Parts: sequence; structure tokens; C-alpha cells
Amino acid sequence: SPAAGIYMTGFSFTADASAEFSTSSQITGRAYAPTDYAPTPTILTIAISDMETAYADASQRANTKGSNIEGGNIGGMTLTTGVYTFTTDINIGSDITFSGGADDVFILQTTGTLMQ
Repeated sequence: SPAAGIYMTGFSFTADASAEFSTSSQITGRAYAPTDYAPTPTILTIAISDMETAYADASQRANTKGSNIEGGNIGGMTLTTGVYTFTTDINIGSDITFSGGADDVFILQTTGTLMQ
């Protein structure tokens, strides 16, 4: 289940009039917590379940694009649909482009750290 909003520390949140989300000058967009008014708690629980399902699916997919491309330094690259695996850190030092259609899948798997 989602963690309570009190765990989002270091921000000055102001609840929206609907109390379904909060805003802060320190973030762009909205912050959602399970302690917000309905339907937010249900939506967050569904989102976490969907994320867990996607993670489980992605973790079982086989590599289709080779291992450790560019030694993990993929900034500036254009990636096509597929599964990319790394046993190194992934460093995205500049923009990357995902080239494909709306239904294509791009998966980056690493045993290291994803750095930007």
C-alpha cells in the first residue's frame, strides 16, 4: 500500500480545496498521498499494483539488444524498442530518444545504478 503523506518530508505542502492532492512551490505538479480524500487512496493503490505487475513482467524479459551497450553511457543515443541489459551503472549524461510507436516497449535492466 502507499506510504502516508507524512513520509514526504522537506516540502511545504498546501492541500487543494478538494483535498484530493496537495501542491508546493518546491515541486512541479501535484503531490498525492493515501491520506488525501477519495478517490486518491484507491487510485494510488491501483497504481502501485500496476507498477508491481510491470516490474515483475520486465524483470523476466530476455535481453534483445545486447549487454552493456556503450559501457552504460547512453546519453545522446536513440534507442529502439527492446530489452537492454547492463551489469554496469547506466549513465544518461544527455538526452536519450526512444524511437518507436505508441505500443512499443522499452526496458532498461541494470544491476547497477541509473544516473542522470
